[in-house]
Amino acid sequence: MLALRYYQPGKVEIEEIPCPQIMPGEVLVKVSACGVCATDIKTYLRGHPKIKPGTVLGHEISGVIVEANQAADWQPGLRVAVAPYVPCFQCDQCQRGNFTQCDHLMDVLTDPGGFSEFVRVPAHIVKHGLVVLPDELSLVEATLAEPLACCIHGLEALKVSSLDRVLIIGDGPMGLLQAEAARAMNVRQIIVVGKTPARLERAAKTADVVIHAGEMDVAAAVQAAAPGGADKVLISVGSAEVAQTAFQYVHKGGMVNLFAGLPKDAVLTVDPGQIHYDEVGFIGTFGFAPAHFKKAIEWLAQKRIHTEGIITATVPLSDARAAIRDVAEYRGIKSVITFSEKEELISIP
Repeated sequence: MLALRYYQPGKVEIEEIPCPQIMPGEVLVKVSACGVCATDIKTYLRGHPKIKPGTVLGHEISGVIVEANQAADWQPGLRVAVAPYVPCFQCDQCQRGNFTQCDHLMDVLTDPGGFSEFVRVPAHIVKHGLVVLPDELSLVEATLAEPLACCIHGLEALKVSSLDRVLIIGDGPMGLLQAEAARAMNVRQIIVVGKTPARLERAAKTADVVIHAGEMDVAAAVQAAAPGGADKVLISVGSAEVAQTAFQYVHKGGMVNLFAGLPKDAVLTVDPGQIHYDEVGFIGTFGFAPAHFKKAIEWLAQKRIHTEGIITATVPLSDARAAIRDVAEYRGIKSVITFSEKEELISIP
């Protein structure tokens, strides 16, 4: 089968590799579509300490089961979304309900990554992270389940409510999905800050207020929209400089979520008086739990999440390099690699 393998920054190759063989309890999925995510782009541009040369990238996977080996309730022909990982449910963190901090979260992964024609889904993921797609949800749209699940986790951790003014710093795919998820949660107001005109134009379809950081005084614009500051702030840009500004925009009694990962040597300075006297909370969130993944698929199928204009390109595996470069250079918003000539290659509005 064909797969896109990463070797070093700037070098990926489409190669023929063996199709994985499944063991009892496992299923083999023919990949229909796999989204290109920020981790794929960062790895391509700069490398990743946990991604070894020869790794097949891609983890936002949807497809069709073609083989099941003693996997109860699973049979060929089912359309599915595949979670890239699931918690063990046994360790101390899992017992506390901190599933994204599971001690064994990445011990079991799909084999190989989603930029391949087929993936083996291990039994533990079959049991906890394989979800049948409702008929209302296309295989291309289903690739948004994984990133949307991360957004749902981030917003739930902030304990958002209908009284909240939510500020999202970042107009990339995650920021746009956070805005959609916040709207589905019926928050009072959504404010999106970004710098890319096409992405801000898409943000305006969901958010109440859109702020162009390159042309406006962000602090003044946030104060005008939400006097005193936003109740909940999501930092969805992987920049320490940008993250540092977030505390200027939060209301007393509010909360800031460092959603985007920062370089390992990044340092943030926090005013202890703001934390103590204003009772501003500062948290971070990573990944998702199985419940978030299932909720994401439900919301996508129910059209509570509007995907129009977020997925801006569907391309075959042969064009994967160009798709990664396009997203890295802010051309388009979200690209999806496709492996079929039928439903999955739908035209995206």
